[in-house]
Amino acid sequence: MHLRHTDPSRLFHVTGGGAGLDPTHRCAHGSPSVSLHLISDHEGTHEDIGVLLPMCAAPALFGAAVAFIDEAMGSEEGDEFMAAIQAARAQAAEQIAHSKAERLAAAEACCEAGYRTQSREHTCGSSTPPTTA
Repeated sequence: MHLRHTDPSRLFHVTGGGAGLDPTHRCAHGSPSVSLHLISDHEGTHEDIGVLLPMCAAPALFGAAVAFIDEAMGSEEGDEFMAAIQAARAQAAEQIAHSKAERLAAAEACCEAGYRTQSREHTCGSSTPPTTA
């Protein structure tokens, strides 16, 4: 990634989205891509797009963005932006851990109904919850 500003072929106004990793699209170094699913609800239209950004290129791209924030708005704004990224990172880590724990608990349950009702109801025919050692 190079430090430059060029006019894009068109603008995509991001109003929401999500992020993840895509191990199927690796860079030349073998690193997975950061997967960004970007959503735009702007001026009465809805669009979405997937962007695959090589993990090795992402720091240079985001670092350049922060340097432009520093230059245009002052280093305090750049520091606040980086603090907001760290806060979002911590929040996402909590969400990921919670989702992982839910998946593991569901996998250990005898059936989905047993899991969802804390073993009060079952669709598997069990009248008592399974015991784990």
